[in-house]
Amino acid sequence: MTRPLLDELDRRLIGSLHLAPRATWDDIGGILAADASTLKRRYDRLSEAGMVRVIGQADWGMHSTTMPVHVFLDITGETPLAVLHRLRDLPHLQLLAQISGDYPLYAVVHAPSEAATSEAIDRMFSIPGVRRVNALPALSTLRRGITWDPQFLTDTERAGLLELTGARPEGTATATPPAKPLSEAERTVAAQLIQDGRVSAAGVARTAGLATSTTHRVVRRVLDEGWVKPRLEIVSEWLGFQTPFMLHLRVAPGDTPDVMRRIDQLPQTRLVAHVASDMSVLAIGLVTERSALALFVDNELAKIPGILAVSVDVMLAEPRRYWLDRDLDSGLGEFHAPTLL
Repeated sequence: MTRPLLDELDRRLIGSLHLAPRATWDDIGGILAADASTLKRRYDRLSEAGMVRVIGQADWGMHSTTMPVHVFLDITGETPLAVLHRLRDLPHLQLLAQISGDYPLYAVVHAPSEAATSEAIDRMFSIPGVRRVNALPALSTLRRGITWDPQFLTDTERAGLLELTGARPEGTATATPPAKPLSEAERTVAAQLIQDGRVSAAGVARTAGLATSTTHRVVRRVLDEGWVKPRLEIVSEWLGFQTPFMLHLRVAPGDTPDVMRRIDQLPQTRLVAHVASDMSVLAIGLVTERSALALFVDNELAKIPGILAVSVDVMLAEPRRYWLDRDLDSGLGEFHAPTLL
């Protein structure tokens, strides 16, 4: 597949969809001063090329009763990529990566329950080439992947899109289920929004065989309750962001909440988690190149009090991020969406 060539309008469109993934083409066009039909054609071209896809981020309580586990794997007798390929078939893997540092492989397991989590991690030990598994349960998590901003817009455009969506900070992610079980219609709508975050209520109604008026109301409820949050997924390398990275931070006792909050506010970060480890804060981010990562560590992290030590790993390959397979040649691939409880 030929990698699409991007111009300024393509980049501004991608930046707009990061902030407002369900906004209408008319609304985006009004903010970007661009024709709505032109924006739709460009989105369709980028989507068909595998560069972008709007999916739905399910609230954790919709598909799990537990928090994720960050897993680092040491290997022996095999190459990292060979073992990584074998891991792809294991269940409940939200992320897979080859990284620099002491452990060459990294995965995020988010299973429906503690028992399923234990089983998934146990199966990793049986993969040929795996020598050691270091599992770090998340104790709390601030999610940024859904709101990470590639900074392609002006401040005025960004403000207009945020006002359009009424976006609110994500805050701490929990595995708390909805106050009452979802109806069959709500589950149907939620499942379709997870697969296609831009699907219209009319489109859901046609697929699910629901009345259009009912579907409009249920779609609004699923989105307003935050059960599903639309998010734009991209092949970040095709946009010039060549260096995904991971930080392990040793933090002074009592300073963890403030350190996490301040890291979460940095535009380079996508996720920050408090994990059960001596290096108790783990952060994942994305920058254009390794020199930008050096500046981030020396200039941004250095300003945050309470950080006692920093370990930095570069993600050398990331064939799965947020349940979505990725390939640097063919783009976005299969979506392994978690099953709703």
